[in-house]
Amino acid sequence: MLLEREWVTLRDPDDNHRRYTFDVSFLLSSYTCIYGAGCPSVQPEGGEPSLGCCTHGAYLTEEDDGDELSRIARDGLDAAIMQHHASAQTDGVLQTDEDGEVLTRVVDGACVFLNREGFSGGIGCALHHLAVNRGVHHRTYKPLVCWQVPLHRTIDEQVANDGETLEVHTIAAYERGHWGEGGSDFGWWCLDDDLAFVGAEPVYRSMADELRAMVGEVIYAELARYLDRRRHQRHRVVFLPTV
Repeated sequence: MLLEREWVTLRDPDDNHRRYTFDVSFLLSSYTCIYGAGCPSVQPEGGEPSLGCCTHGAYLTEEDDGDELSRIARDGLDAAIMQHHASAQTDGVLQTDEDGEVLTRVVDGACVFLNREGFSGGIGCALHHLAVNRGVHHRTYKPLVCWQVPLHRTIDEQVANDGETLEVHTIAAYERGHWGEGGSDFGWWCLDDDLAFVGAEPVYRSMADELRAMVGEVIYAELARYLDRRRHQRHRVVFLPTV
């Protein structure tokens, strides 16, 4: 299978030793999250659609504050908006796996924050519902992996010509291999199939808030100007692989 991508690299005007490389093919694609609108969930053979990509819980990163997540569950959510609110109050919302990594607790096959089919408060992430109710972006409350996906960041350090460390941030699609050894065990319908490529806007516009949070306003503005021009030009490399 031939995997082609188009990339662009921007220099941080405030730091001569930082670069941002972007997956142009994905950012110009029509991907959009179709949770609740045809998403078959990430279970290998499909499954309960309301489980979405939340079946394994959300692994926290150094940027996530587990204590703050627990506080929100305690003081910001209630049984009207969070289906497993009672369980969260009794047993908490976090757990530690066998490798010592912290993640949101899994209850009945999915994240404790996930509302299932038939819940009066609506399916989907209770943290997302809370953000919508309060009129803020959902990244205000959700763990980093939850609001970034399907965007993925890697940071590589190289030695520049002046001997200083050059930091290269690559912002690309969160593809199957990024999930590690378990990546082949579930259905990553988001990007492996054209099912979700039905958005009215390209990703760099529909996920503008997420990109701004990842790279800052100055870099995003420059990226958007470049992609505004590029999207109207011919001979672009499309994201979905060709055989």
